[in-house]
This record gives sequence, structure tokens and C-alpha cells, in this order.
Amino acid sequence: MRFDLVHLGLGPDGHTASLVPRDPVLEVSDRLVALTTPYMGHQRMTLTYPALARAQQVLWLITGADKREPLSRLVAGDRSIPAGRVEAAASLVLADAAAGQGPARVDAQSPARP
Repeated sequence: MRFDLVHLGLGPDGHTASLVPRDPVLEVSDRLVALTTPYMGHQRMTLTYPALARAQQVLWLITGADKREPLSRLVAGDRSIPAGRVEAAASLVLADAAAGQGPARVDAQSPARP
């Protein structure tokens, strides 16, 4: 299974695709889809990092001032937030002015990523 395009958002805590900080699902590597622990009152189904890594392109759409800090961390390749661990052949980040960044290309193989 490969994806041509995966569209993702970004939460104020750095989560994306229901991959939230400290959830055991972050460490799942033997499945493409997994169930999360309850988050904000709901258990969710998500694509795992191995599934997201099969994307040819990730399109990040990020809006709101509460995303400014996690967006900076994402663009810097900070793997301590869940969104920072998403890898793809290529990524495009589109953010509104409130998020504090203009459009930027983020290469999943950039030097900022180990």
C-alpha cells in the first residue's frame, strides 16, 4: 500500500493523525493501522508511522496562533513531538499568518532529521 498524498493537520501539543504525545501507538511498527488510547474522550483509529512513511507527499495544513510553537518545531525536524516523526518522500507545509509561518517545503530527508 502506497499513498500519493496524505493531508495532515497539527495540534497545539504537536499531535497529528491522532498520534498524540505519550500514546503507546507512537511505537507501533508492525502494523499500518492501530487504535489509540482514549484522547479527549475518544479512542481513535490512526495510520501508524510506517503507513505514513509510505506517502509520496505529505501536505500539512496548519492554522491558528496556537500552532505557532509546534509548527516551528515541525519545520525544525523536532522528533520529540509526534508530528516531527512523520516521514515522507516530500512534504509541503501551508500555514496561515496566525500560525506564524509562510509556505515552506520540508524535505523528510533534510539534515534536521536524524
